[in-house]
Amino acid sequence: MNGRARKVGQRVIVVLVLLAGWLLLSVTVPAKFVPSPWQTLAAMAENVGSGAVLQHTLITLFRIGVSFALSLTIGVVVGAAMGLSRRAERALDVWIIVALTIPGLVYTILALMWFGLTEFAAIFAIVVTAYPAMTINIWEGVKSIDMKLVEMARVFNADRRSRFARVVLPQVLPYVFASARVGLGAIWKVTVIVELLGTSSGVGYMLHYYFQVYEMRQVFAWTMTFVLLILFLELVVITRIEKRLFAWREAVSL
Repeated sequence: MNGRARKVGQRVIVVLVLLAGWLLLSVTVPAKFVPSPWQTLAAMAENVGSGAVLQHTLITLFRIGVSFALSLTIGVVVGAAMGLSRRAERALDVWIIVALTIPGLVYTILALMWFGLTEFAAIFAIVVTAYPAMTINIWEGVKSIDMKLVEMARVFNADRRSRFARVVLPQVLPYVFASARVGLGAIWKVTVIVELLGTSSGVGYMLHYYFQVYEMRQVFAWTMTFVLLILFLELVVITRIEKRLFAWREAVSL
């Protein structure tokens, strides 16, 4: 069995164990608290058939996409400035740490109070919550650049563009990717909170709606919809991008 097949097999086993645990719990606990996997699947099918999944998922994905692009841009710009300039580092490091420690719920409440129940308020709250973690990763990545390699490239008469593309970028890119992953994880969570508190659309809104009417089957259904969406982006989209970007790196083996 090759490495890819082994990895897929391990993931399938984990999923089956989780499903078995869920099924066992649903048998021992009333359905109003823990619906069975089949009841949840039936509710998900209803939501797909009604068009609610497509409508609200696309809205959530739009908010996540815009917030992710803005957060990563701010993180790269500010993190690079802090890594390249000691003056910028001294001026911003405390503020970035403070911004990182404030809970996303606080940013959400402030944004909704400042800007009302608007799309701008939702995206603002998500971006302000996510960009500090991205900034710290980029900051550390720029500071860790091996300048001896840059000097070596200069000795071999490599021009500025080649030094950046072949020496600097490969060193920083893993930090950018790690920053993107950390930020995306934060954005998922904050997006649900923002939609729950201050919007009338999106997956978070639907979770809040069914919480209010105490429909546990639909709460589980929308939660599973969100989980499947995250898994698709992580395992299909992000993993493939990672493999393309870091195909040059050797696998670590102990």
